[in-house]
Amino acid sequence: MRRNDPLEEWLFLANINELDPKNVAQRQAEAHAALDRLAEFLDNLPPKVNMGNVRLGSWWGAVGLVPADLARAQELYRRVYAIRGTGNTFLQESLLQLIAATEDPASVPFWVEILDLSRPRDTFTETRRTLALAALACLAIQRNSSAAYDALRGAARHVRPEVRALAMYYLGRAYLEAERPIPPETLADLSDIAVHDAAFGPRFQARSVLRAADLPVPLDNPGGVYALKVKFKWAKRICRTIELKLEQTLDDLHFAIQQAISWDADHLYSFYMNGRLHDERYTFACPEDEDSPLFTDEAVIGELGLVMKHTFLYYFDYGDSHQFEVEVVGICPEAERGKYPRVVDSQGKAPPQYSWGDEEE
Repeated sequence: MRRNDPLEEWLFLANINELDPKNVAQRQAEAHAALDRLAEFLDNLPPKVNMGNVRLGSWWGAVGLVPADLARAQELYRRVYAIRGTGNTFLQESLLQLIAATEDPASVPFWVEILDLSRPRDTFTETRRTLALAALACLAIQRNSSAAYDALRGAARHVRPEVRALAMYYLGRAYLEAERPIPPETLADLSDIAVHDAAFGPRFQARSVLRAADLPVPLDNPGGVYALKVKFKWAKRICRTIELKLEQTLDDLHFAIQQAISWDADHLYSFYMNGRLHDERYTFACPEDEDSPLFTDEAVIGELGLVMKHTFLYYFDYGDSHQFEVEVVGICPEAERGKYPRVVDSQGKAPPQYSWGDEEE
């Protein structure tokens, strides 16, 4: 199961939950009563708001709402969002989980609406968007909702690149999990975004969908070279700039880094292409890592959708947890003669491999 992926959890629950109609009716009645309690709380807010005291119940295996309660729950969510207070994000998530569990195509406009909810210091923004797009994907998979598919396709053109990337990820899941063919117009969108989007995230995710569907992945910068600046994450004054040809792989980059710092490449390693450790949506792992679906020796540099100034993470030796930040500092249209990968700039002396962090060093 993918980490922190609500869609994975919802699909898992849908496969194991077989409730009789009487049990379903009871749970829906409990949800109705919970909405009553929440409405009463919001109508009579105390001077110091503590939403942590409002409990909607446990939604593990929730069956959602009756149709008459769906619009009510959405309006209550808008009211909760507008109020600041302790426990606000927990209550937001509980409501969104309940609305998602209803799996009603009538909720599609609501999920599209909340993609644009954000305010300063809103720590729930990313989770809210993830839940909204995962809910659309769930509707597409479970209900074959054309409105949900269209909403995901529209979100892949959102003004914010992080929304576009997440929408592209869930749009791919919606077709691949349901084993439905990707329509020609959606394939055209995938190909266009993979090549022309200005941000790395949407480009990478569009290519990931094409790769998973066994379709051709665009190859950028034919005949060219990528210059990557590799820095120790906790000592960025120590860095190496390495050039690779577009047809070389992340595996080639791994060995080039190890050679450039005179270490032994004898441990497991991964690349996290969005710079976030353990984000499986952006992971390429070494061929020896049997748990990985995508391997570094298959990750062709020119197929990754790299753009200037994009940074990603190279994680070496899971025990010692060596982390390196890799930045795209050059995209050259033509490779010079010579052997690649090659180091074109070196700053700072790399520490010994097995004494990193010792006080004497």
